[in-house]
Amino acid sequence: MTTIKLNRYYPHLTENITLEVSNEIAVVLSTGGRQCDSYKRRKREHNECSLDIDPGFEPDVMFPPLTPEEIILDGENRSILYAALDQLPPIQARRVYAHYILGKKKSEIARAENVVESSICSSIRRGLKNLCEILKNFYR
Repeated sequence: MTTIKLNRYYPHLTENITLEVSNEIAVVLSTGGRQCDSYKRRKREHNECSLDIDPGFEPDVMFPPLTPEEIILDGENRSILYAALDQLPPIQARRVYAHYILGKKKSEIARAENVVESSICSSIRRGLKNLCEILKNFYR
C-alpha cells in the first residue's frame, strides 16, 4: 500500500487529503501525472496558452455564441458576398474564393493551377478590386 496526497492529482481540492491506495493505483496515478506534466511542458515550449479552467470554458471566451441578430446578419452578408463572387470572371472568383474563403496560400493555388505565383497575386488583386466595385453598387 502507498500513501498519496489527493491535492497533487486534484488541485481544485482545498483541504489536504491523504489516502492509502494499492501500488497498482499509485503507479497509474503517477504515470498519468507525468503525462500531464509533459503535455503542459510541451505547450509552454511551443508558446501555447490556455484559459481552460473548466471544460468548455476556453471556446466560450474565444468564440462567444452569436446572438440571433448576428446569425441573421451573417447569413445575409454571406449570401451578398457569394452573389458578388458570382459576378466576377470565373478565374478571379475561383482564386479569391480559394485564398480568402478556403484559406489556401497563393503558392498552393499557383501549384494547383500550374501558373506562376505572381499571376495568382495579380488575379486576386483584380478580383478584390472588382468585388469592391460590385459591393459599392449593391449598397447604393
